[in-house]
Amino acid sequence: MAKELYTYSLDQLDELEGSSIALSKFDADVAWEIGTYARNVGLKKYPGKAILIDIRLTSGQVLFHSATAPGATVDNEKWVDRKINVVNRWGKSSFWIGQKLRIKDQPIEEALFVSVFDYATHGGSVPIRLKNLDSAIGTLTISGLAQEEDHLLAIETLKEFSSK
Repeated sequence: MAKELYTYSLDQLDELEGSSIALSKFDADVAWEIGTYARNVGLKKYPGKAILIDIRLTSGQVLFHSATAPGATVDNEKWVDRKINVVNRWGKSSFWIGQKLRIKDQPIEEALFVSVFDYATHGGSVPIRLKNLDSAIGTLTISGLAQEEDHLLAIETLKEFSSK
């Protein structure tokens, strides 16, 4: 399914990422549970891969930050920050914005007037939303895999917690 994400329309991505992954509640304990779940799934699905998992509020406060294996680098940290910048600025997943740019066939600098040094439109960062609230309250970001895998791990994780 990972490679198929590139064929999704923006409407299909909205459906995949929308209200079906909104949470009933969110606090530091829930962030810990979500982060631990994502880490365990990452360890099982991608053994030996250095995956970085980050959960933070839109204010910037970090609630969970962990690597799954040795090998995560400062570069992964920078990718996380750049993906989060996209979600916080436009309220959509980093993959959604990337897909929009692919459809328009425009680079981010030209289409959105921002620098690639500050923004990354690669999959892996998704907004954390609460049911009955329009704006995002935070982000779940995965870095270290192919961008489709980063994105799907984040979506799968939030889907698991949206039903609780």
